[in-house]
Amino acid sequence: MKKLSTKTVATLTVVTAAAAAIPGLTKTALNSSESQFDKLLQRHDRKGDIRAELLNMTPHELKKQLRQHTFDEIISRAGMTKRTFRLALLGMLRNELRQRGWTTVKIDDYIRIRSLRTLPVAAGM
Repeated sequence: MKKLSTKTVATLTVVTAAAAAIPGLTKTALNSSESQFDKLLQRHDRKGDIRAELLNMTPHELKKQLRQHTFDEIISRAGMTKRTFRLALLGMLRNELRQRGWTTVKIDDYIRIRSLRTLPVAAGM
C-alpha cells in the first residue's frame, strides 16, 4: 500500500465501513451515479495504487482500463461485486492500521465513535 498518513487511513476505514455496511448511504445526490465514498477513495488514491492492489493489477493497467470502462465494470470483471470490493478494502485498511500499532479494539472504537459523529443514519442504529 502506498504511504498515506495514519489519519487518512483511519478516515478511509470509517467511510469504507459505513459504505460496506449500508449500501447507498454515501450517495451524493439522487441523480448522481458517483458516491461520496467513490470520490473520497479517488482523491486519496489518485495514482490507483490501493484499488489496483485489490484488483491484482498494476496502477498503469488500472488507468488504461479506466479510460475504457467504468470502475464498476472493472470490479465485476475481477469477479467482485461493489460490496465485496469495499469489504476487501476495509480489511486492507484495518491491516494497515494494525501494522501501524493500532489494536483491533482501538480500530473498532474509532470506527464506532466517528460513525456516530459524522453519519446521521448511524445515530439511529
